[in-house]
Amino acid sequence: MKAKALNKATPVNLAQHTYWNLGNHNSGDILSEQVQIFASHYTPVDSQLIPTGKFATVKGTPYDFLKPHTVGSRINKLENGYDINYVIDGVDGKLKKAAVVKDKKSGRVMELFTNQAGVQFYTANFLKDVRGKGGYVYESHGALCLETQAFPDSVNHPNFPSVIVYPGKEYKHVMVFKFSISS
Repeated sequence: MKAKALNKATPVNLAQHTYWNLGNHNSGDILSEQVQIFASHYTPVDSQLIPTGKFATVKGTPYDFLKPHTVGSRINKLENGYDINYVIDGVDGKLKKAAVVKDKKSGRVMELFTNQAGVQFYTANFLKDVRGKGGYVYESHGALCLETQAFPDSVNHPNFPSVIVYPGKEYKHVMVFKFSISS
């Protein structure tokens, strides 16, 4: 994704909100899918899910996906499921691996690479009776999202990476999804 500021400084923080279920669109929930997120920290949120401006370690929390875990292994320790921004390890602006998702039953694997500083992990916590492909009805945790981006609410937190694009400069957001089958 690309953007340019035409004549004045402009905040830009684009995200792609694709829902994924590697089992299949009608395979039920994603709680058994295995996720690994390459992030040692996350940005805590307030009761309205707005980042507080702080950084917290994932170590010892349900947010720790540095090693692969199934989505459902610790989701019950959270009020509604996952909806949190991770601070991806690595150099901002450089392409780096952000996450890997595996579905053991189908063998499908998705790797996500990005040049962005953050990835929002969301587990479709509020889906209820949503009719989709082929009339299938999707329920809570029927899919997951991995949305690469700068940090949400960055414009209000000077310690977050800047999302301001200045005239003459270009915003460039790279996401690479690599799919394979595991043996």
